[in-house]
Amino acid sequence: MQRLDKIMLQIHEAETSQELWDVVATYFRSIGVTMASYYTTQTHGKEPVVRREGFPETWNCKYLEENLVQIDPVPELASRSAKPFYWHELEDIAPSTEDAQRYLSLLKQANIGDGLVFYVFGPAMRNAYVALGFGPERLELSSQSIWAFQCVAQAGHLRACVLRADETAAVELSKREHEILRWLARGKSNSVIASILSVSPHTIDAHVRRIYTKLDVNDRTSAVIRGIGSGLIKI
Repeated sequence: MQRLDKIMLQIHEAETSQELWDVVATYFRSIGVTMASYYTTQTHGKEPVVRREGFPETWNCKYLEENLVQIDPVPELASRSAKPFYWHELEDIAPSTEDAQRYLSLLKQANIGDGLVFYVFGPAMRNAYVALGFGPERLELSSQSIWAFQCVAQAGHLRACVLRADETAAVELSKREHEILRWLARGKSNSVIASILSVSPHTIDAHVRRIYTKLDVNDRTSAVIRGIGSGLIKI
């Protein structure tokens, strides 16, 4: 595990959003995190920032195909919680609504293991939701470890707010990129999209990479969530 003073310096010195994510993600991987997600909840007219890595592709596809972002109760629970909570605690704290219980049932079926959820806070209510997954074993982390995770995530978020202030240009996708992003939102693979659009898989791969770059994400799930959140696409 990296020392906190070292990781804090690396966060401070990060000059791009991607560099910042790499620094923070490397730290979390070093302490056993296998899945991580970060999603800004107050955008003030800007596109939401979404980062995800490590989640099973089957869960990512289901999340997109069934538009689970609309019924996922976890971000709101995190926003109202004064302290982090474990994924295994969701059954006890989630609302009893049909949507919330359906989401928890699907999450349990996905069997992605246990993790930790908490909020990070920024200027002008620019807050974000952070989820860290650790694998199949039930978690019992020390309070010191949890505090360290929060400190790193909070420092990363504040640095992201600074970097984000300089990234004010609206995202512009080409007509073809919009079309491909809509198909991604429907859960179609690159090869299937290539067949639908009668182009080569290589061409689709190139378009998808450009979409990732423009949306500042690193996977299709994050691209779709950001596309929906920013109004680029509707599903």
